[in-house]
Amino acid sequence: MLTKIKQLFSDSTAFAVALMGNKIVSFLLVPVYTRQLQTSEFGDWDLTNTIAMVLTYLCILGTDTAFAYYYFEAKDEEERNRYFTAAVGVPALISLAFLALMSFLSEPSALLLYEDPQGYPHLLTLAVLVIVFNVIIQQTLAYARFSRQVWTFNFGSMSFVIGSSIASVYFVVVEKQGVLGIFYGQILAQSLVAAVLLWYYRDKFTLSVKKKHINDLLSYGIPLLPALFAFWVMNAVSRPMIYHMVSSDAAGIFGLALRFASMIALLTTAFQLAWRPFSVSIKEREDAPDIYSLLGRAFLVVGTFFILFLTFFIEPLIQVVAGKKEYFDAYPFVWMLATGTMLNTMHLIVGVGLLIQKKTKDISKTFLVAAGIYLAGNALLIPVFGPWGTAVMNVVTYLYAFLSIYRKSQKVYQVDFRMRRMLVYLLIYLATLSFITWGQVAGWEGMWIYYLTALAVMVASVFLTGLFNTESIAYLRHRLPKIIGKR
Repeated sequence: MLTKIKQLFSDSTAFAVALMGNKIVSFLLVPVYTRQLQTSEFGDWDLTNTIAMVLTYLCILGTDTAFAYYYFEAKDEEERNRYFTAAVGVPALISLAFLALMSFLSEPSALLLYEDPQGYPHLLTLAVLVIVFNVIIQQTLAYARFSRQVWTFNFGSMSFVIGSSIASVYFVVVEKQGVLGIFYGQILAQSLVAAVLLWYYRDKFTLSVKKKHINDLLSYGIPLLPALFAFWVMNAVSRPMIYHMVSSDAAGIFGLALRFASMIALLTTAFQLAWRPFSVSIKEREDAPDIYSLLGRAFLVVGTFFILFLTFFIEPLIQVVAGKKEYFDAYPFVWMLATGTMLNTMHLIVGVGLLIQKKTKDISKTFLVAAGIYLAGNALLIPVFGPWGTAVMNVVTYLYAFLSIYRKSQKVYQVDFRMRRMLVYLLIYLATLSFITWGQVAGWEGMWIYYLTALAVMVASVFLTGLFNTESIAYLRHRLPKIIGKR
């Protein structure tokens, strides 16, 4: 067990190196963009990114998750290369088809989507061109992850993020291209990185791909498509709703809150990148359920404490980074958005049985229901509470998805996650963070006292709920140096 946990820890840490660098670069861009773009333009950029995210899902069709499965199921290297070629080729061809279509639809769509469409007739075409290069990069770097070429992954990931950022800053700041300049920079940098990665893995591509390999990827991935659409609803529809039901300024503020909430991705994305191949690789082990349980509970504790500390410092952090006063109201939403991201990652852990048993349709059904709940909740709450309604529904909906997927997974693959204790711990966490936010918004004096109290409550709840006990901590403290120290 310890050897496998060490493997996951090592891979997550290695992937986190690139993610940390990428996030640092992304946050360095925030003060640049908030100073160069009006809040309405920031909202336009966020809306365009939302649309691009949806189209990216439609291009990939779940083949990234499917490739993670079949990479380890392939009987030899030649078979693995066939799946790799299909995993890169299919999304690339679909994205090119969307590019051709968008070249005709971009201008009329801009008139419907943006408050001030002047200057945006080809914005969506540029966004889709970015997707073409992005899916190639994403799928080729997936091969690096699954083969544990972590430094190749880190180099490729950081190259396209840093390169895109530098180029975008040039077009926005020097050339004064506004929102368009961001996409010009991404196209320039990502096209170069995609070309380099295709050349680097040229020996892995093969012409002997058969219909079976494409069908395998699509039959595993397409059932996840409803879940991806539902995920889009829960991550994307709220922003256009705020944009049109409240204002573009409110959408810009909420978009900034999302970017700060994405700091949790330093933890969640690094874990996800390592988790998918890891969970499949150990599924035949006798102690696999014990490993899944331990990691699920540990991830919950680490994630909640990460968000807790982020909440302590989020208000001054946004003030320093954003620079403009009109962005300062973004801070109260951050912890709720980050909690949704954490719970979304948790569903991969508690739903591991569904992925192992190829029951991906059950995941899609859950997320379709969750999307309906989220959409209805936003439609009711946004007109009354504005972005607060979206932030609350983010927590409620992902909590539902987390519990529903856990219940379905337990029917096909039993893992004792100590779920009742998890839920008590989560309730304490939600109450504690709500209290802290209340104090921040009300402007209470001496907030540091409440922060220390909240920290004490959360530490105590880890043990009092029975999520972990002192023996577990002593065991981990004794074994952790060996886990980290061995390669």
